[in-house]
Amino acid sequence: MEGLTVNEYADLKGCTVRYVQKLISDNKLRATETFGAGGDGGKSYLIPLSNIEPELQKKYQRRLARQHSKEMKEAAAPESPNMELFTEEERVEITLWKQILAEWNIFRNEYRDKNGKKNMAEADAIHIKTLEERYPDMKFSRRILQRKDQYLRERGEVSLIDHRGKHDNHGRVIDDYVFGIFENFYLDQSRKSVRKCMELTELQLKRRGMEDLLPLPSETTFAREIERNIPVPTLRYRRFGDKAMKDECGLYIRRSYRDLNSNDIWVCDNHTFDVFIHDEGVKKPARVYLTGFLDVRSRKMVGWYVTTAPSSDATLAALRRGIEKYGIPKVIYSDNGREFLTHDIGGRGFRRSAKTDGHEPPTILQNLGIEFRTALVRNAKAKIIERAFLDVKNDFSKLFEGYTGGTILERPERLKKTGKDAENFLLRDEFVKYVDIFIQGYFNKRSHFGDGMDGKTRDDVYAECLVEKRTATTDELNLMMLRNSRPVKVSRNGLKLSINGKDLYFISAELLYHHFGEMVYYRFNPDDLKEVRVYDELDRFIGTAQQIATLSYFATKEEVQREMQKIRSFEKMVKAYKKNKGIETDSELTLIMEEASRKMALGENLDPKVIVPIRSNEQPALAEAVGSSEKIDYTEALERLRKAKERTE
Repeated sequence: MEGLTVNEYADLKGCTVRYVQKLISDNKLRATETFGAGGDGGKSYLIPLSNIEPELQKKYQRRLARQHSKEMKEAAAPESPNMELFTEEERVEITLWKQILAEWNIFRNEYRDKNGKKNMAEADAIHIKTLEERYPDMKFSRRILQRKDQYLRERGEVSLIDHRGKHDNHGRVIDDYVFGIFENFYLDQSRKSVRKCMELTELQLKRRGMEDLLPLPSETTFAREIERNIPVPTLRYRRFGDKAMKDECGLYIRRSYRDLNSNDIWVCDNHTFDVFIHDEGVKKPARVYLTGFLDVRSRKMVGWYVTTAPSSDATLAALRRGIEKYGIPKVIYSDNGREFLTHDIGGRGFRRSAKTDGHEPPTILQNLGIEFRTALVRNAKAKIIERAFLDVKNDFSKLFEGYTGGTILERPERLKKTGKDAENFLLRDEFVKYVDIFIQGYFNKRSHFGDGMDGKTRDDVYAECLVEKRTATTDELNLMMLRNSRPVKVSRNGLKLSINGKDLYFISAELLYHHFGEMVYYRFNPDDLKEVRVYDELDRFIGTAQQIATLSYFATKEEVQREMQKIRSFEKMVKAYKKNKGIETDSELTLIMEEASRKMALGENLDPKVIVPIRSNEQPALAEAVGSSEKIDYTEALERLRKAKERTE
């Protein structure tokens, strides 16, 4: 808890310690008992700040502020300043004054008057006349020499510099404590103005009872102090964030391009054209995007595609154009956008979840033998294609009437009249043609003076540094660049593909018959969706599946017959299973009856260990009823049964 000891309170109030202790014992001053050194038996008191008089609180805050300011000045004052921090003129001035003061001290200590006694005043007067003759442009007096000598001893060599007229600090000096409060408000991402931060600083000082530090210096003085004392990287970081600081002021790794060859690394990204275009069928102006692949060694744009929205399909289209003309790169470098970190292009990277950590089919880049790398998040310096897109903006986008500017401040005023009707701008197809011509005929053929370019064109450097070209036939490229689906289960509905806002289904009789209920994935060409290629979970090719037609209720008889033929084909396959095996069997009834007759011929095997006769209580009457009075003897019967069993065994 923040508070004052009894001694501190007595010193602050200007009274004796005994008087304070009496106030506490009389409950006139609230305090908390503490145990430690001092006091009776180690007992002492701590007086909370909230319990002392408001005037004393303000006095205590002012004392703390002065102490803090003093400590900061002592910490900031260098004991031995580095001469390299001064200008040449200041170093000459320091050296001159040190020489003057040294000679003055020697002269006045050695000087004796006519009586042989030391006379400092007389010595100083004589020496000052000598100095005025030697340095007519300088002013000297006994007070000036004494003050310079004192400052040199107490403050160091920096005090010998005459700052009059050599700096712009003619306004009121800002107290370090005050400027510290101001900085706390100013160095914030809310980016408050200097005037607003001064207002908040004044309110803070009043709240702490430090009105003696008011009024504040002028706004110009604070602005000058910001420029002089706050490092630019700190300003950028505190007011604009980490990315702004790194992009504008931070250190970065310089890489050499001369040890690369063409097609070693392609970097890809998306760029929004700052141009309004006319998309047919749309009344409002539209903007399109450029998905581009740039060869790092030559800075040549090798593959590009203009699209209405960045997507994985646009990425593949741009990549395919580049591969077909310039070959397959060894490495592709991109940011962490979803159009690049798609499961079947570059993989999901950090988006891969534990729920789907099982087997996944190879990506397109893996099929092409391309290593895929991603840049650090929010690290624009790692992608040189960003600089290329700036050239596209300045050298291409600004040429069109539909130029929108990158920000609201750059937007041309003419768009206030023309920016509402799409027909005022170029058609999309025409704009795409202009893009192709610009990149091939201007961008790639323009001289470049970057590292390793030596003023040559991008085309020339690419050709000079092309050592190896990896190629693939059209059929192989078609196969390797098929899109992959996610694992799906084979069901009677077929394999579902959602593309361009539409659901398509694919199935075949063989797939449904042999792999019903199994997990598979399929590969497809977005430009040809008549069928897909199906693979099992171990990447083994299963077969193809054709798109299922969805018939209208008004479908023709021929269309219905074609679909019914597919259904009958599947049913025929199911029904022909046993026949296709070619194995004949007897009827089930014949087999069962023959087995029953065989078992009946074996007879029954009855051999109880004990036979218990049960007699009726009315045996005499029973005997009379049957017309016999003989008693039944079972001994002979048992013997016959025993012999029959032996014969059977």
